[in-house]
Amino acid sequence: HLIRVPEPLFRLAGYVGDVKGLVDDWGTGFVNELDYIAEAVNGEQFMADMAKTPLAGVVFAPPVYKNMSTGRVLVTQWIDGERLEKSGADDVASLCSVAMNCYLTMMLESGTMHCDPHPGNLLRSPDGRLCILDWGLVQTINPDLRLTFIEHIAHLTSKDYEKVPADL
Repeated sequence: HLIRVPEPLFRLAGYVGDVKGLVDDWGTGFVNELDYIAEAVNGEQFMADMAKTPLAGVVFAPPVYKNMSTGRVLVTQWIDGERLEKSGADDVASLCSVAMNCYLTMMLESGTMHCDPHPGNLLRSPDGRLCILDWGLVQTINPDLRLTFIEHIAHLTSKDYEKVPADL
């Protein structure tokens, strides 16, 4: 609630977006990130979605130990690995491409989007796979918005810039 109070200052600074809506969405995501049962389901959904793509076997989420997890405690398999941005392995550039393809697949195909892709959540496993950690902050993207994203990318790719503002 305190972040919503200075909304008039945002307006004075020229911000035209929905400050209250933005803060409310952020707050909802923050609270939902603490629901460890949902986090477990999100990771499992990601694995099911990726199993249907060429990314299967190249990217994964840590398996959850359901019998030891609760709404307040999440127990997953320990993943040996190194942060992707700190790895000196020869395949890091390839794994960055895997990450990009993975996020595009989530955004445009499955509609279940991992929304916490900071460097600490992207690991290179010893066998050369990409591991994505922390499935607490996830957004579902409805099919209409996915189509809009695809149209936006198509307009950018074809240099049809006049249509780009309408995409947003």
